[in-house]
Amino acid sequence: MDMKNQDSRHFRVDLQHVGGFQFRSQASEDGRDHGAPYLSDEADPVGAAGAPATPALLGSAIGHCLSASLLETLRHARIPIDDLRTEVTAVVKRNADGKPRIDHVEVVVRPTLQAPSSRVGRCEETFQKQCTITSSVRQGVDVQVRVEWDYRDPTSARSDEATHIPA
Repeated sequence: MDMKNQDSRHFRVDLQHVGGFQFRSQASEDGRDHGAPYLSDEADPVGAAGAPATPALLGSAIGHCLSASLLETLRHARIPIDDLRTEVTAVVKRNADGKPRIDHVEVVVRPTLQAPSSRVGRCEETFQKQCTITSSVRQGVDVQVRVEWDYRDPTSARSDEATHIPA
Protein backbone atom coordinates (compact mmCIF):
# COMPACT_ATOMS: atom_id res chain seq x y z
CA MET A 1 0.00 0.00 0.00
CA ASP A 2 1.30 3.41 -0.90
CA MET A 3 1.31 5.69 2.14
CA LYS A 4 1.05 8.78 -0.13
CA ASN A 5 3.81 10.56 1.86
CA GLN A 6 1.69 10.38 5.02
CA ASP A 7 2.50 8.99 8.46
CA SER A 8 -0.85 7.21 8.57
CA ARG A 9 -3.94 6.64 6.47
CA HIS A 10 -7.41 6.24 7.94
CA PHE A 11 -9.82 3.90 6.16
CA ARG A 12 -13.33 4.24 7.52
CA VAL A 13 -16.38 2.04 7.10
CA ASP A 14 -19.81 3.30 8.17
CA LEU A 15 -22.38 0.57 8.78
CA GLN A 16 -26.15 0.97 8.90
CA HIS A 17 -28.48 -1.78 10.10
CA VAL A 18 -31.02 -2.66 7.39
CA GLY A 19 -32.81 -5.59 9.06
CA GLY A 20 -32.20 -8.97 10.62
CA PHE A 21 -28.42 -9.23 10.89
CA GLN A 22 -27.82 -7.41 7.62
CA PHE A 23 -25.82 -4.17 7.39
CA ARG A 24 -25.12 -1.73 4.58
CA SER A 25 -21.53 -0.49 4.64
CA GLN A 26 -19.85 2.42 2.94
CA ALA A 27 -16.06 2.57 2.83
CA SER A 28 -14.24 5.89 2.65
CA GLU A 29 -10.95 7.65 3.23
CA ASP A 30 -10.66 11.30 4.17
CA GLY A 31 -14.36 11.86 3.46
CA ARG A 32 -14.17 10.38 -0.06
CA ASP A 33 -16.31 7.31 -0.68
CA HIS A 34 -14.50 4.22 -1.95
CA GLY A 35 -16.88 2.38 -4.25
CA ALA A 36 -20.55 1.68 -3.85
CA PRO A 37 -22.20 0.68 -0.57
CA TYR A 38 -22.21 -3.07 0.02
CA LEU A 39 -24.21 -5.44 2.19
CA SER A 40 -23.04 -7.96 4.76
CA ASP A 41 -25.05 -10.55 6.68
CA GLU A 42 -24.48 -13.32 9.15
CA ALA A 43 -24.42 -16.88 7.90
CA ASP A 44 -27.51 -18.96 8.56
CA PRO A 45 -29.06 -19.91 10.90
CA VAL A 46 -28.27 -16.62 12.72
CA GLY A 47 -28.65 -14.46 9.62
CA ALA A 48 -30.27 -15.09 6.28
CA ALA A 49 -26.97 -15.43 4.35
CA GLY A 50 -28.35 -12.72 2.07
CA ALA A 51 -24.93 -11.12 1.65
CA PRO A 52 -21.32 -12.04 2.41
CA ALA A 53 -20.72 -13.08 6.01
CA THR A 54 -17.91 -11.48 7.99
CA PRO A 55 -15.46 -14.42 7.56
CA ALA A 56 -15.96 -14.12 3.78
CA LEU A 57 -15.33 -10.37 3.96
CA LEU A 58 -12.09 -10.98 5.85
CA GLY A 59 -11.17 -13.60 3.24
CA SER A 60 -11.94 -11.11 0.50
CA ALA A 61 -9.68 -8.49 2.08
CA ILE A 62 -6.84 -11.00 2.44
CA GLY A 63 -7.30 -12.37 -1.08
CA HIS A 64 -7.54 -8.94 -2.65
CA CYS A 65 -4.43 -7.68 -0.88
CA LEU A 66 -2.37 -10.77 -1.78
CA SER A 67 -3.56 -10.63 -5.40
CA ALA A 68 -2.77 -6.94 -5.71
CA SER A 69 0.63 -7.47 -4.07
CA LEU A 70 1.53 -10.29 -6.48
CA LEU A 71 0.29 -8.24 -9.43
CA GLU A 72 2.44 -5.27 -8.36
CA THR A 73 5.46 -7.53 -7.78
CA LEU A 74 5.09 -9.12 -11.22
CA ARG A 75 4.66 -5.74 -12.89
CA HIS A 76 7.74 -4.40 -11.09
CA ALA A 77 9.68 -7.43 -12.40
CA ARG A 78 8.28 -6.70 -15.87
CA ILE A 79 6.63 -10.09 -16.11
CA PRO A 80 3.48 -9.90 -18.27
CA ILE A 81 0.39 -11.43 -16.69
CA ASP A 82 -2.64 -12.61 -18.64
CA ASP A 83 -4.98 -13.51 -15.78
CA LEU A 84 -5.08 -13.68 -12.00
CA ARG A 85 -7.62 -15.59 -9.95
CA THR A 86 -7.60 -16.16 -6.23
CA GLU A 87 -9.57 -18.55 -4.04
CA VAL A 88 -9.84 -17.87 -0.31
CA THR A 89 -11.43 -20.04 2.37
CA ALA A 90 -11.80 -18.74 5.92
CA VAL A 91 -12.13 -21.79 8.21
CA VAL A 92 -14.20 -21.23 11.36
CA LYS A 93 -13.88 -23.65 14.28
CA ARG A 94 -14.83 -23.59 17.93
CA ASN A 95 -12.06 -22.44 20.27
CA ALA A 96 -11.33 -23.88 23.75
CA ASP A 97 -14.24 -21.83 25.15
CA GLY A 98 -16.62 -23.22 22.54
CA LYS A 99 -16.85 -19.92 20.66
CA PRO A 100 -16.61 -19.90 16.86
CA ARG A 101 -13.37 -18.25 15.73
CA ILE A 102 -11.44 -18.07 12.49
CA ASP A 103 -8.99 -20.94 12.84
CA HIS A 104 -7.08 -20.27 9.64
CA VAL A 105 -7.40 -18.87 6.16
CA GLU A 106 -6.42 -20.84 3.05
CA VAL A 107 -5.43 -18.87 -0.04
CA VAL A 108 -4.66 -20.19 -3.51
CA VAL A 109 -3.41 -17.57 -5.97
CA ARG A 110 -3.51 -18.61 -9.62
CA PRO A 111 -1.64 -16.26 -11.94
CA THR A 112 -1.47 -17.04 -15.65
CA LEU A 113 1.65 -15.64 -17.28
CA GLN A 114 2.43 -15.35 -20.96
CA ALA A 115 5.62 -17.41 -20.56
CA PRO A 116 7.88 -18.87 -17.86
CA SER A 117 10.37 -16.45 -16.31
CA SER A 118 13.38 -17.01 -14.09
CA ARG A 119 12.13 -14.07 -11.96
CA VAL A 120 8.85 -15.64 -10.75
CA GLY A 121 10.59 -17.41 -7.84
CA ARG A 122 11.80 -14.11 -6.43
CA CYS A 123 8.34 -12.59 -6.92
CA GLU A 124 6.76 -15.48 -5.03
CA GLU A 125 9.27 -15.08 -2.19
CA THR A 126 8.56 -11.37 -1.73
CA PHE A 127 4.93 -10.54 -2.59
CA GLN A 128 3.40 -11.73 0.71
CA LYS A 129 5.61 -9.32 2.66
CA GLN A 130 4.09 -6.44 0.67
CA CYS A 131 0.52 -7.35 1.63
CA THR A 132 -0.62 -5.02 4.44
CA ILE A 133 -3.71 -7.05 5.36
CA THR A 134 -2.10 -10.51 5.41
CA SER A 135 0.92 -9.26 7.35
CA SER A 136 -1.42 -7.72 9.93
CA VAL A 137 -3.89 -10.62 10.18
CA ARG A 138 -1.07 -13.19 10.52
CA GLN A 139 -0.33 -11.76 13.95
CA GLY A 140 -3.44 -13.57 15.18
CA VAL A 141 -4.64 -15.96 12.46
CA ASP A 142 -2.74 -18.56 10.44
CA VAL A 143 -2.85 -17.55 6.77
CA GLN A 144 -1.72 -20.32 4.42
CA VAL A 145 -0.80 -19.15 0.92
CA ARG A 146 -0.08 -21.27 -2.14
CA VAL A 147 0.69 -20.00 -5.64
CA GLU A 148 -0.22 -22.18 -8.63
CA TRP A 149 1.53 -20.74 -11.69
CA ASP A 150 0.02 -21.23 -15.14
CA TYR A 151 1.65 -20.26 -18.41
CA ARG A 152 0.06 -19.58 -21.77
CA ASP A 153 1.38 -21.97 -24.35
CA PRO A 154 2.48 -19.73 -27.23
CA THR A 155 2.85 -22.72 -29.58
CA SER A 156 -0.71 -23.89 -28.97
CA ALA A 157 -3.29 -23.59 -31.73
CA ARG A 158 -5.76 -22.17 -29.20
CA SER A 159 -4.73 -18.97 -27.43
CA ASP A 160 -6.91 -19.76 -24.40
CA GLU A 161 -4.97 -22.88 -23.42
CA ALA A 162 -2.66 -22.70 -20.41
CA THR A 163 -0.03 -25.05 -19.09
CA HIS A 164 -0.07 -25.55 -15.33
CA ILE A 165 3.32 -25.61 -13.65
CA PRO A 166 3.30 -26.43 -9.91
CA ALA A 167 5.34 -24.05 -7.74
